[in-house]
Amino acid sequence: MSNNIIEYKNLIAFHPSSYIHDVIEDLNITQEEFANRLGVSSKVLSELLNAKTNLSPDMAVKLESLTGVSYNTWMNIQNQYDKKKIEISNKKQEDEKTIINSIQIRYFKQHNLIEKKRYKYEEKAKALKKLLNIADMTILGNFNPVVSYRSKDLDNSEAIINSNVMLEIASNQARGISDVKLNRNKLQSKLPHIKNLTLKEPREFYPELKNILLECGVVLIALPHLQNSNLHGAVKKFNNGSVLLLITDRNKAADIFWFSLMHEIFHIINGDFYTNIENKEEYLIKERRADESAEDFFINQNDYKEFVLKNDFSEKSIINFCKIKKIKPIILIGRLRKDEYLPYSSLIKYNEQYKIKLNI
Repeated sequence: MSNNIIEYKNLIAFHPSSYIHDVIEDLNITQEEFANRLGVSSKVLSELLNAKTNLSPDMAVKLESLTGVSYNTWMNIQNQYDKKKIEISNKKQEDEKTIINSIQIRYFKQHNLIEKKRYKYEEKAKALKKLLNIADMTILGNFNPVVSYRSKDLDNSEAIINSNVMLEIASNQARGISDVKLNRNKLQSKLPHIKNLTLKEPREFYPELKNILLECGVVLIALPHLQNSNLHGAVKKFNNGSVLLLITDRNKAADIFWFSLMHEIFHIINGDFYTNIENKEEYLIKERRADESAEDFFINQNDYKEFVLKNDFSEKSIINFCKIKKIKPIILIGRLRKDEYLPYSSLIKYNEQYKIKLNI
C-alpha cells in the first residue's frame, strides 16, 4: 500500500498526492519538470508526493494555475483526506479496544509473562503490545493466512484474536532458535522414533521430541491453552526456512496431545503452510488429509478396521492390541470413544492428561 493511500477495513483515505501523481502522468513529464512548472523545489514536491506533507493553500493556488482544477477542489480533497484519516483512526482505536478487552490478562500473569498486578486498560494495552512486539493490536483481528491452524471456529472473531496471541507468543519464543532449514525427508525418517516416544512420560519424551524436531528444522513450542483461542496447534514457516510447530494443552488429554502433534507434523511433511479461509473445501481437504495421516501413524487403518470388526472392546483385547502396536492404550481407547465404539466413561483409569507449564 502506497503512502498516499490509507486503508482500514472498508474505509479508505486518498492523500491529494495520489491525484497529483495522475496529473504528472497525464502530462507525461518528470517530477522535476513538474516542480519547475509549479515554482517549487524538487524536495518540496517529493515530500508532498510521498504524503510526508499535506497540501497547503499556497500549493493549491499553484496547482489551480497549472492544472485548471480550482483551488477549492484541491483544498476539499485535502479536507476529505483529513476527515477520513480521523475516521480511520477512531475506528482502529475502537477495534483495538475491543481486541484488547477480548484477551484475558490473567493468563499472562498466571504464567509470569507480565507483572502480577491490577491493570487499567491503558496499562493492559501497553503490557500486551510490549509482550507481543506489536504496535497496532488491530492486526490480531485478522485471520493469518500464512499459518496452518488446527482449531475450531475459524470464523469466530474472538477465537481468531486469541489464536493470533498464542501464535505471537510462540513465534517470539521460537524466532532465532534455529537457522536449520526444514528437511521434510529427514522429518519423515524420524517418525518411527517419534512414535516410540509416546510410551514415555512427558518429562522424558518432551526434551527428546524437541531435539528430534530441531534437527529437522522444526522448533517445537508448547503453550498452555489461552481461553477462547480454541487452538490445538499450528505451524508457521519462518523466513530463514525453519518452521514453528505450536502445540497447546487445550484439551489436556494425552491422546489429543499426540494426535494434534502428529496432525501438525503431517501438515509440515505435506508442505501445508497456508490456510485459505475463503476456500472452505480446500481447507477441509488439507485438514482431513492431516487427520487421516495422524490416525494411520498410530494405528494402521486396516488394523483398526480389523480390530473393530472383531467387536471385542474388552480391556484385555485393547491392552493386547496396544502391546503389539507399541502404543499407549489411551490412543486406541480415545479413537474408539471418538468413533462411538466405547462410551467416554469407559476405561477411565487409562486417561492421561498433560499440563504445559511455561519456563520463562
